[in-house]
Amino acid sequence: MSETQSPPPRGSYRAQVTRLNLILDEHLRLIQESVTDKHARDAKRSIHQARNDIDQLKGQVGRMHRAIGMMHTIIRERSTSEPELVDVLLTMKTAETLILRGAFDEASLQLERLVEHLLANSAALNPFIFYEFWMGVEARWDMGSESGKLLVRVENTSDGLLPGFNVKAPVPPNWRSSPQSQSIIALGPGETHDLVFNIIPSAMAAIRDIGAPGSLQERLSIQTGYNLTKEGLTIDCRIENKTDETMTEVLVTPWIPPGWKTNSWPLIRTLEPNKTEFVAINLDLAK
Repeated sequence: MSETQSPPPRGSYRAQVTRLNLILDEHLRLIQESVTDKHARDAKRSIHQARNDIDQLKGQVGRMHRAIGMMHTIIRERSTSEPELVDVLLTMKTAETLILRGAFDEASLQLERLVEHLLANSAALNPFIFYEFWMGVEARWDMGSESGKLLVRVENTSDGLLPGFNVKAPVPPNWRSSPQSQSIIALGPGETHDLVFNIIPSAMAAIRDIGAPGSLQERLSIQTGYNLTKEGLTIDCRIENKTDETMTEVLVTPWIPPGWKTNSWPLIRTLEPNKTEFVAINLDLAK
């Protein structure tokens, strides 16, 4: 079932578009002057700088949008007191003023501080939205076995304490895991915690993918990393063909943490024997 979303109000992006147009106009002027004066090196430098500025602006706007999405989720999922609502309104007004000035980083910082304040008075919310950490996932199978072990490592990549939270086994629907969930202890910056789940794939998944569950891992090795930062969530996948045969049309569909979505999956057209491919997937917050 597909999910449709209404487009955001035009006014919410007015400042972003204005700032982007000013950046483009300035760089186009510099490029045109360089070309007119036949300074190809200067023109190339201006084009390179324009790309850097646009990438930086894209990151700033993305960070701001995520902060707004986090705050919206907190307000939606728990009751909010009157003083907290006043804080939200005042912060949003300040952020709006900063956005109109093009100060996206400062606007994001104001919103993120408010989110941290609201989180301090909240029960456990979705850690995959509100915290910064890295999670690695790898399945290992005994030769010819229909069951395996799922190894999960969580590392606190933030500068502060990562509160403890529960992790459900990150497996596809209809797979069985034991236990179904485990707890992560509170972690200081740079600290890690390892979990092990016993897993059994669904019969239909085994038939659809390659064959018996054990043979799937004998032929294809997949390691997945989930990196949550202020900019969002990125999934990094390492896919290794462990056979002497060429694989074609390998669709990479890793487990997605709750609260996130993607509109497309990467497709590896050809995976040569004993070769490894790396793919990165940037996710969006689900509405």
